[in-house]
Amino acid sequence: MNLTRTVSIMRKEMRHILRDRRAFVLVTVSPVFLLLVFAYSMSVEIKNVAIAILDYDQTTLSRRYRDGLASTGDIVIRYWPRDYAEMQSRLERRQAKAAVVIPAGFEEELLAGRETSLQVIVDGTDPSTANHTITHIAGYSQEVALEILSEALAREGIDVGQLSPIQLRMRTWYNPTLKAIIGWVPGLIAIVLGMPAVAATLALTAEKEKGTLEALITTPVQRSELIIGKLIPYVISGLFSAVLCALVGVFWLGTPFRGSPLLYVLLSADFFLAALSISLVISVFVPSQQAAMACAMLIFLFPGFFMSGLFYPIASMPPEMKMEAYMLPTTHYLTITRGLFLKGLDMSSLWPFAAALLAMGLGVTGVSIVTFKKRLG
Repeated sequence: MNLTRTVSIMRKEMRHILRDRRAFVLVTVSPVFLLLVFAYSMSVEIKNVAIAILDYDQTTLSRRYRDGLASTGDIVIRYWPRDYAEMQSRLERRQAKAAVVIPAGFEEELLAGRETSLQVIVDGTDPSTANHTITHIAGYSQEVALEILSEALAREGIDVGQLSPIQLRMRTWYNPTLKAIIGWVPGLIAIVLGMPAVAATLALTAEKEKGTLEALITTPVQRSELIIGKLIPYVISGLFSAVLCALVGVFWLGTPFRGSPLLYVLLSADFFLAALSISLVISVFVPSQQAAMACAMLIFLFPGFFMSGLFYPIASMPPEMKMEAYMLPTTHYLTITRGLFLKGLDMSSLWPFAAALLAMGLGVTGVSIVTFKKRLG
């Protein structure tokens, strides 16, 4: 392989990326745009859920319960129906997402230490809001019941500490505030950085459609020089986008970065080698730009969302699905980005994933070199 010819192909491809607005946007700008869109859309916190309260008890304790229920801001009591029919109407019209019915005798039963019940009716047409509302009401109701029971026992001289023989000391590592956006951003970076790979599928298909590939074939450029010369500029452009995504994630979205920036760049290059090599194989076999981009989207974007471990743990997947997941470069890179951003891991922990990406990149690049033929038709 001649280094001079390879550098010439690299220079030509870099000029193409800078001049072609579509290629430039796909490689450098679109990952940052997608990161912002996905981060904000997936990290929306459910708050101010409108509910209705039907209080048949009308006692001091029932008022204390309903006032506390709305004190966190997660739930807002907007409706006070007079009867069950009015409450049902609020739910049917989607004015309230849930309703709580406080039965008569609520205060009496609790103060007597007897079991009492609350009826909670939730609109299940929006499962996320429904689950959030159920969790909040159930947790708060148990908290109020224990608090009232503790007060009653304390008045009778019984040691309240006997109620909790086990003390749980909870700690949350890596994301102590449990902010959703902090957990999402590192994984989303691994997904959106598949866009440079989508753009790279145009590397050879554009040459085929425009007729410029014929001119390249007539030159002394070898297959390896052509493939590698086209691969490296996209790796460099992708690294620029990876740095932009990291800066946006840290300084705009507030995600911590606890690892080594140099290691992040190095392992991002490893990821781009694996992803872009797959793109070049696609462009070798697919004749048109539209078909090549469609294939790349089906490989990088959609499976990256659902099979890389972003939403569902890979350990819980069936064996055949696990095998497919580990064949995706995004799966390994997602583990790397989460480890670098949130855990501050070093190469001693990340090397298996880096090695998998390197093996994938070198192997698939070799396949693209072997399968690419310097002839038309």
